[in-house]
Amino acid sequence: MSAKKTRRKKPFMTSRSISRDLTFSLVVIVMIIATAMGSYIYWQQSQEMWATAEEKGEDTITSVAEILAVPIWNLDYDNARLIGSVYTHDDMVQGIRIYGSRNEVVFAHEKFSGSQADFSRVRSIVFEGRTIGRAEIDFTLARDKKRLDEQMLVSVIIIVVAISVILAITGLLLRVFLNKPLMVLQSGIARVAKGDFSYDFGEVYHAELLEIAKRFRRMSIEIEGRENKLQTMNKTLQEAEEKFRGIFENAVEGIFQATPDGILRRANPAMARIFGYDSLDEFLSNVRSLSSRIMVNPEHMQDFFDKVRTDGEVKRFEAEYYRRDGKTMWGSLNARAIYDEFGSFVFIDGILEDISDRKKAEQDLADLNRHLEQLVRDRTEDLVTKARELEEANQRLRELDEMKSAFLSSVSHELRTPLTSILGFAKLLNKEFTKNFMPLVEEGRLVRKGERIQANLKIISHEGERLTRLINDVLDLNKIESGSMGWRDERLEMNEVISVAANSVSGMFTQTTLNLVTEIEPDLPSVMADPDRIQQVLINLLNNAAKFTEQGMVTLRAFPRFGQLRVEVVDTGTGIHTEDQARIFEKFHQTRYDTMVNKPQGTGLGLTICREIVEHYGGRIWVESEIGVGSSFIFTLPTVQ
Repeated sequence: MSAKKTRRKKPFMTSRSISRDLTFSLVVIVMIIATAMGSYIYWQQSQEMWATAEEKGEDTITSVAEILAVPIWNLDYDNARLIGSVYTHDDMVQGIRIYGSRNEVVFAHEKFSGSQADFSRVRSIVFEGRTIGRAEIDFTLARDKKRLDEQMLVSVIIIVVAISVILAITGLLLRVFLNKPLMVLQSGIARVAKGDFSYDFGEVYHAELLEIAKRFRRMSIEIEGRENKLQTMNKTLQEAEEKFRGIFENAVEGIFQATPDGILRRANPAMARIFGYDSLDEFLSNVRSLSSRIMVNPEHMQDFFDKVRTDGEVKRFEAEYYRRDGKTMWGSLNARAIYDEFGSFVFIDGILEDISDRKKAEQDLADLNRHLEQLVRDRTEDLVTKARELEEANQRLRELDEMKSAFLSSVSHELRTPLTSILGFAKLLNKEFTKNFMPLVEEGRLVRKGERIQANLKIISHEGERLTRLINDVLDLNKIESGSMGWRDERLEMNEVISVAANSVSGMFTQTTLNLVTEIEPDLPSVMADPDRIQQVLINLLNNAAKFTEQGMVTLRAFPRFGQLRVEVVDTGTGIHTEDQARIFEKFHQTRYDTMVNKPQGTGLGLTICREIVEHYGGRIWVESEIGVGSSFIFTLPTVQ
């Protein structure tokens, strides 16, 4: 460092006295304490003064509002002014204003004291729960503040007198107990500085100063001990240096030191081995710079130098280098910048690690990833091809489905014509046979044959009608699935639609012992739907309930719920097995009835058609059943306003 930096600044005052400094410090401390205590007392009294004043203000404004309630209510403003004038004599009241129910000024008085009010209070004047006016009072604390200031002035005078007395007494005591012992101590220190450590400071009697004397006597002993410690530390540093040198020489990684521009100054033997040189001297004589011919891409080294210079360190800087035999290798550099005492960048300390094996493994992994990516691309192309084939197959299936729908429609229509003729001629033949032949038969054997013929004709008619229903159901389901069903939607009054459906099946119930009970709430919400389709659902559910219920009753309920219309068909039949409940709405599904011997035969499409119709209108249909108790077929439909 320069002379200017090493030169110590002289004290501002070279003839300062300890007694004077102690006296001054004591005065300052006493003044600070006295000022703090006085300020705290002043603040505390101010707070008490304000709290008392505000409490008194609240009491005053409350009293004024209560006293003025009757005069203001009776419009006795003279009495109100008299009351207000009484409160003006209060020293705390600087101003008072009284307002009537129309906000008119009844009384106002201000004291012109030359200062603003410290605080104000406003209170409504209330008579029997009604607000009939208000009172405003401005309060001043001038008198209390003056009294508080006078008290503080007296306190300050007392503090000043006390400080003066303390100063006088302190100066006298310091002169007696400090100045004389210090002069003796100074003389003794001078003798100790000349090497006379036998001086015992016998003229000093104070324990504190005697402790100082003892410390000076121990000073020489401590200096000798420190010299011995320094020699021991020097030996330890030499051993550490030898240890570091051993690590430096025997390290597996290359360790080097270079200038900021890359000129090599030092390196360890591992550095030479990494680059294929037999000795360190040979390496340093051939490789003079990190950015010389050993770099495969020398321009990358400039990035390394810039990063060390700006960040102070570089970690895992990977680059490709030439070895002595011309082969390449990959190295990873870790380096940090070394600065001198002035903060200048002087050296680069670094470690070079040979990572050729890791780079080769990374390259192999990259090749494997590329191979896997190619396999994925090939597999993706196969999947795309299969997806295209599936799409083509799906298109063919749709075409076949359309052909199936057209076939069913055509066949069903073609079947209806001969079937109608068969039913008609069977009924006609049964009628003619019963009318013209049976009356002529008297022989018992012919009668039995005639009755057998009549039974066979009835079977033909019954099965023909069942086949007709099957054809109609197939046609309806085919139209719904193909989207060719003609939906004639209109706003339906559901009370009327449900009543018509119940009347339509009433004839079936009259032929049995079952009762049909209707529980339909009045004024059901309207539904936008095809009336024929909704009646088809209702009639189908009621027919099923009647066919599969041997005794008891069938209940038809309808009521609104959660913005929808809910319809329930509840029977007291044998019930449906749990495993059948999930499949009952599938095509051609026949439910198992263990307790019914003569189970009515159906098409297996009725419930499927019901589900298609209900779901077409955004509704839902399901069944709740218990074996031996009965079943409840429920569907919901969205309503319209």
